[in-house]
Amino acid sequence: MDYIQVSLADAIPEQARDCASARIGSLDRCAPDRVDFAWVNLTADRSVIHAHARLDLKWVEVQAYAEAATVTEVVDLLRERMRRQLVSMHN
Repeated sequence: MDYIQVSLADAIPEQARDCASARIGSLDRCAPDRVDFAWVNLTADRSVIHAHARLDLKWVEVQAYAEAATVTEVVDLLRERMRRQLVSMHN
């Protein structure tokens, strides 16, 4: 993956940047083509963390959204949703 940008809301701890970067960045192995750019945004309201991600492949954009109570959980949900989309592109 050429580049990954992780944006965090003020309420999200800085360590979440490394977690999101590593987990979402590992999706390039599942992609049918090279991932040019990845963008992850983590925000929070009350007790819910929201995650939105986008991967830009050659001519295709893959997006996913997830909500969960913890950073680890939301990033894992997001990664799994994106992984499923990427795997289905192989068929």
